[in-house]
Amino acid sequence: MSLTFDFNSVSQLFEKLKRDASLLDEEVTSDRLFNFVLTGYSMIDWVKNGPSVPESATEDSEVQSLYTDQWLKICGDLATACKHVRLTRRTPITSSATSVSGFGRGRLGQGSFGNGEESITVELNDGTTFDCCELVQGVLETWKTYLLTHGI
Repeated sequence: MSLTFDFNSVSQLFEKLKRDASLLDEEVTSDRLFNFVLTGYSMIDWVKNGPSVPESATEDSEVQSLYTDQWLKICGDLATACKHVRLTRRTPITSSATSVSGFGRGRLGQGSFGNGEESITVELNDGTTFDCCELVQGVLETWKTYLLTHGI
């Protein structure tokens, strides 16, 4: 009996990640970013345990490269914090993820009329800040490169 709905490969999860990214491109919301970071970080488990992943992709050094990738570390920080409220088993590189909404926030022409789009800013411990859309692009690029490198 499967507990993964209709998902059975890391490739399928990557397609979901791209759908999540597309939804964020339409409109940034905390709900959509939560889904994106959870999927982006969970894909590491699918690499480690997925039945259709080539052996070369599951080598310790390859999996470790995913855990040390800045974009995926941020996903891990945000996903774990959203799931468990606080981080107790990992040292985050992310210091905050703040959301603001209202007129004049978010991207021009996005969001509902008169309210504007939610804007989510991520700040790292080193003071680096960026918009969540940059995170989305970084995560997609990391996974695209990894999957292509391993013929997945």
